[in-house]
Amino acid sequence: MKTPDPLSRAFEGPFEKILVEFAVQHGLLPPGESEMSSRFLNRALVPHIERLSGLFNREEKDQSSGLEPYWNLGSNPNHLRLAYFLYFMPCNLYRMASVWAELNRLGYQWPVKKAFKGVEFGAGPAAGACGVAAGEHFAPLGLPQEGNWALIEQDRPMLDLGSGWANRYFEDRGFAHWSTRPFHRKLDLPKGFLPPSAPRFDIWVMSFFLNEFLNADPAELAKNLIQSWDRHLEKEGLIIILEPALKLQSRRLLELRAALLLEFNKKKSSLYQVLLPCLGHQACGALANPEDWCHEEVTWWRPPYFKTIDRLAKLDRKTLPFSYLVISKSERTRAELLPGLNLNSTRSGLKRLVSPAHSEGRDFEFYICGEDGKRRARVSEKTLDQVKCSEIGRGDVLLNVQLRGDPKSSRIESLTQVI
Repeated sequence: MKTPDPLSRAFEGPFEKILVEFAVQHGLLPPGESEMSSRFLNRALVPHIERLSGLFNREEKDQSSGLEPYWNLGSNPNHLRLAYFLYFMPCNLYRMASVWAELNRLGYQWPVKKAFKGVEFGAGPAAGACGVAAGEHFAPLGLPQEGNWALIEQDRPMLDLGSGWANRYFEDRGFAHWSTRPFHRKLDLPKGFLPPSAPRFDIWVMSFFLNEFLNADPAELAKNLIQSWDRHLEKEGLIIILEPALKLQSRRLLELRAALLLEFNKKKSSLYQVLLPCLGHQACGALANPEDWCHEEVTWWRPPYFKTIDRLAKLDRKTLPFSYLVISKSERTRAELLPGLNLNSTRSGLKRLVSPAHSEGRDFEFYICGEDGKRRARVSEKTLDQVKCSEIGRGDVLLNVQLRGDPKSSRIESLTQVI
């Protein structure tokens, strides 16, 4: 995944100023520049960040029981929410914006409309909706200037914080006519994701939501989602699901994708198209191996205060990993939806790099995934030079790949383009 440089640099100084002003206005941060000092961050925020970081990013176990009661612990819940808002919200915002930018990179264009409706489940501080705003600002798909976001969240204070922040950030990114509607609601699978009277939406965002359905069978969850999309997602609507990059959570998303594909096949419907990261409906190569999983990584320029927190907490968030899935509800073909891939002339051999590329002499070695599953492969510098490619990395898409060898050790003999 290649994020545009203006997006990767969008969270430096000016972003911090907006964030601090908002936190002060909403009583989360005492006024005065000294309150963003190392002393304040270390005393008031770092302990929460260290604990939440372990909960979200390090513990390879179910996380659902850890977060909800944690909001009610401690003598200063404002500091807890401030820690989440200052540290985890910007990361998730950037992740979502990076997915939006990937759609832009592959040529996706929003259908012409006067306005749109979006919904974000488990919205928290509205990182998903704000991530779409950042993505549309720096890598536009043509989203209308007028829109509304329904924010659904079970924690009332965080929901109020997210609604206010989204309205502030939308305006800063040039979307003054985007608005929010907050809904205080806990998701209950048997009751469906939305009430029958809910409207149809154009964008459906779910961030880190699978832990709310730990005991749900992937097939049951897939059926429920498709029923909701049939009823509450407009044609040409877009679904974006983000999950952690940890093995357990990432494999849950892969299992959900597999269950969705089964349901699509049962319905004999071509209305839903898996776009990213898989570029198609092939069986998942990572899911085939019980010890494997699939994730993306993006880099960014952290806000100044963020670098201070990383130093104090002995963390390093220069690189942000995550797992994701993008689905379109459209009767258009994948070639029409992603014209940047030039699929009409690419009959076979479409591969995506799903690992970093390591130099091995005059070769680069990495893992690729496509219709024939996941395999380890090498390509020579000479072969890349022939398609005017000087470097290669995770998320790159290779067109018209010709391979020899088996999945454990393959060589790319030729290709026509690296995107």
